[in-house]
Amino acid sequence: MSDHSLRKRLWELAWPAILANISSTLVNLVDMIMVGQLGSLAIASVGLGGQFSWFMMPLMFAISTGTLALVARFIGAKDFEKADLVLEQSVYLAFLMSIPVMLVGVFLGDDALRLMGASEEVIKLGYSYIKIFFLFYPVNFIAFSAFAALRGAGDTKTPMKLSILTNVLNVMLNYLLIFGKFGFPRLEVRGAALASGLSIVIAFLVGMFLFLRGSLILKFKPTFKFDFEMVKRILRIGVPATVERFIFSFYNFIYISIVTRFGTIALAAHQVGLRVESIAYMPAFGFNVATSALVGQSLGEGDPEKAEKVVYEALKMVSIFMGIMGLILILFPKYLAMPFITKSDPNYVEVIRLAVIYLIIVGISEVPLGWIFVLGGALRGAGDTKSPLYVTAISKLLFRIVPSYVLGFILGFGVIGAWIAMTLETFTSAIMFWWIFKKGKWKEIKV
Repeated sequence: MSDHSLRKRLWELAWPAILANISSTLVNLVDMIMVGQLGSLAIASVGLGGQFSWFMMPLMFAISTGTLALVARFIGAKDFEKADLVLEQSVYLAFLMSIPVMLVGVFLGDDALRLMGASEEVIKLGYSYIKIFFLFYPVNFIAFSAFAALRGAGDTKTPMKLSILTNVLNVMLNYLLIFGKFGFPRLEVRGAALASGLSIVIAFLVGMFLFLRGSLILKFKPTFKFDFEMVKRILRIGVPATVERFIFSFYNFIYISIVTRFGTIALAAHQVGLRVESIAYMPAFGFNVATSALVGQSLGEGDPEKAEKVVYEALKMVSIFMGIMGLILILFPKYLAMPFITKSDPNYVEVIRLAVIYLIIVGISEVPLGWIFVLGGALRGAGDTKSPLYVTAISKLLFRIVPSYVLGFILGFGVIGAWIAMTLETFTSAIMFWWIFKKGKWKEIKV
């Protein structure tokens, strides 16, 4: 394929993933804006509850990473029957692995928030959010794996449409259940959790209908039997990804605990900044998905040179997009942060001041963040999930956690020191991923 053809194909796969995640992120922003009308305590509680929810997601990556890599290989090799089998087995695995995660959230969520250093007020509100949202984790897990299978097959539009459906429903239900409109009960923080869960379930049912009807590139053919050979292949790729995500989540748990110990105002500013930045890295996520699928398919075709060209073109494209996003964060931080907290909150001025500093610091690292997404996606799409594990284990500890503590507590920079360390780690991880990619061993991975 010519460079132009590769860029066109990358964009065809990337833009639906970008749009789907922008949609999801916008809804998260709307969530935070709506919750923000309840005050900074509610922002900190829902933000920390959502952070804990993210810590519980590594098992989802075990299945989704292996699923995407295998489906991409089989689609590249024109073996559609095995691609369908991967989808079926991933659905069963996702359901089984979701049960313990659900139970942890429902019964141990308050203890987790306490370990993170939250105040009793934040724990009470945050746990009320967690208990409800985690009840929907089995459906969330299955949908996540099914979306990964479709993306591996080169269909990023169906996940986009279902994601947009989820998000439209979420906004509507948020308005009804957080504030108690049109006769619905005013549930405030619990309403935000219930709205998220119900919207996921409705979109999931629509997606399952499409799979069962045979409308998609992949067919879901339930036999309710485990194919242990295929399960082993999914997990052989996915288990290192799970370990990586556990390490990632564990380090993030420590990191957010450090941030939390600088006080509720610092935590609220961190959550505001995080929500704004989450829009900025959506292009990177889209190119991550596109690169993963095309690298896997190219290797399935037996064409590693094409796979390498895909990565180079993706790096060029993501650098442009993320450079623009970084400039926006640096030039307009105050205007981006202002919608997330009501001006009547007594801490408004300080939260906005700190959120502005956060956005300027992370804006500097948006381009290397894009490289991490593309290069990590390329390796995982090739079935190399061990290298990202090593990068995460080394970089986050040595270049985020340790510097956060040193800069924040020992040198007295406070929460700003923790944010500087986060940017340092982004640059370091990008360099490590580039070195691994250039070695080229990922081209020889057998799945």
